[in-house]
Amino acid sequence: MDMQKLAAGGVLLAALLCAGCAGGYEAHRSTDVYPASDYSQPKPMASVDDAIKVFNDLQTFYSSGGGFKIQKLMADRSGLRFHESRTVTEQRAEDTVYHDGGLFSQDHTATTTKNVDVAQDHDAWIPADKIAGIFVVANNIGFYYSDDTAAGLQTSDHAVALKLADAFATLQAANYGPASKYYPDSGMYIRAFADETDQPMTLEYERLGWTQKTGLLVDGVNPGSPAAQAGLITDDILFEANGKPVPFAYGSVGALSFKHIVMDELSSKPAASFDLKVFRSGHIVPVRLSLTNPIIGHAAELAAAAKPGVDAAAVKPAFGISARDLTTAEAEAAGLHSGVFIASVNEGSAAAKLGLQAGDYLLEINGTKLANLAAMKPLLGGEVTSAVVQRAGKSISLGSLSSF
Repeated sequence: MDMQKLAAGGVLLAALLCAGCAGGYEAHRSTDVYPASDYSQPKPMASVDDAIKVFNDLQTFYSSGGGFKIQKLMADRSGLRFHESRTVTEQRAEDTVYHDGGLFSQDHTATTTKNVDVAQDHDAWIPADKIAGIFVVANNIGFYYSDDTAAGLQTSDHAVALKLADAFATLQAANYGPASKYYPDSGMYIRAFADETDQPMTLEYERLGWTQKTGLLVDGVNPGSPAAQAGLITDDILFEANGKPVPFAYGSVGALSFKHIVMDELSSKPAASFDLKVFRSGHIVPVRLSLTNPIIGHAAELAAAAKPGVDAAAVKPAFGISARDLTTAEAEAAGLHSGVFIASVNEGSAAAKLGLQAGDYLLEINGTKLANLAAMKPLLGGEVTSAVVQRAGKSISLGSLSSF
């Protein structure tokens, strides 16, 4: 199961964004509310090795808050894959046939219900090169992805959430490139509503005296966060950032316009300031929000420090791929006994010219079948003239357009 579409991830994210909600129109609001906590900006560790060790040592979190427990986990530079399972109780109907031996002797069928425990399991993936932002609230980690999707993980406690967030930030930095987007946790939460009607937001705006249907309604600010330092408070309505309007929208979608303004300015810089306009207690108040990008300063260092055997992407750099061994679940699902998973392909690289794509199962190089990642690496020392991949369930032969 692709982590970008992780079940209930959007619900958890909306709940995280709604952290600190209090008072007013509870019937229209999400019931999955988590308390705000002290602000902590996830920061990359010294090496990818350190991050992978954290994942290996702390396999104690649940995905999506849906009761799934981690059973098997594999981390490398490309991200985190895990197999998870849970047991749910379902009601099932059961027919019982009995014979009535009375005057009108006949068979009857009685239907009863009983509770049955059912095991559910699936594979999930958190791709490091898609992560734009990471934030922690209580024992939950939220992820913004560069394609505007989102997901969340629930950990055993706040300390574990902080450690895992730093480990994810390390993989994020190791995959950081010129086209990457970064969205920091400002420590500001917007108000998310459970239904998409005009009524709840209209009632809130009437309560606050705001006559324009625009802007984000702030519903909490973490102590010590950039938002708190800027002076943002609960019930502020943020309607402009750096001269650009911030339109109204419901739930997590409401943050997207502000997210794009921040990413466009901050993704290529270590820090940036944003001039905001907020409506507060009947007045328009100017606010300057300062945000940092801790990823950009560590990206090159982490990429250079990756070690073969631990970093599954440490193949010949000129070929331009991030790769790893297939998991058992992947091999079984695809009907394969061997091969290599291609996590990403660098634009303009030899691999890209050959026709490889992220998500391919690489089966052969130059006519040699690949048993695993270790068997692939020696084949990348010279010219690659052909390859065979499995893509979307089909076997595809690729021909080289250039040598390297």
